[in-house]
Amino acid sequence: MNDLLKLADKIEDKKLREKTKELLKDIKLSNKNLKYTPLKLEESPAGYKGFEHHMEKGGLVTHTKNVTELSIEIADFVAQRYCEINKDYIIAGALLHDLMRVFDFRKKGKNYELVGKLIAHEELIGCELYARNFPEEVVHIVLNHLKPDGLILEAMIVHFADSIDAYTDAYLKELLKEALKGKA
Repeated sequence: MNDLLKLADKIEDKKLREKTKELLKDIKLSNKNLKYTPLKLEESPAGYKGFEHHMEKGGLVTHTKNVTELSIEIADFVAQRYCEINKDYIIAGALLHDLMRVFDFRKKGKNYELVGKLIAHEELIGCELYARNFPEEVVHIVLNHLKPDGLILEAMIVHFADSIDAYTDAYLKELLKEALKGKA
């Protein structure tokens, strides 16, 4: 969590920085009609059945940190070679993009299982950011982090950083599994 808060400190816009840190520290839903029970952020995995990336305790924090750091690197590259970019939106969007995954899982023995809920994690965080008056661009980033269609540049950066980290984790775990199978 401290690593995520340090990354949030890189947001220059004070209001956006404070809103982002507040939500990271205390994840709750504004809509009291939604009775979802969250895991602690530090405990929650990140992936889901069928795409098992970062599916261990603390996986969500690891994935979020990786996506944010990679997004910053890509943003710096784009800013140096192409055009100005709003790094504050990128950092906030990367830090918050999967935050509502804490409502997607419950602990079952040593493993995690998905809970059934009607609102997907990206919709839930988008609605929450809207309710908390986050900038439209940050809402757009989190709502679109799973798809690269019709996005602002900042959203595309977070989308690709998210994909790179998730697919790399899943790929490396599959290679490890195959290697261990070969030794058995």
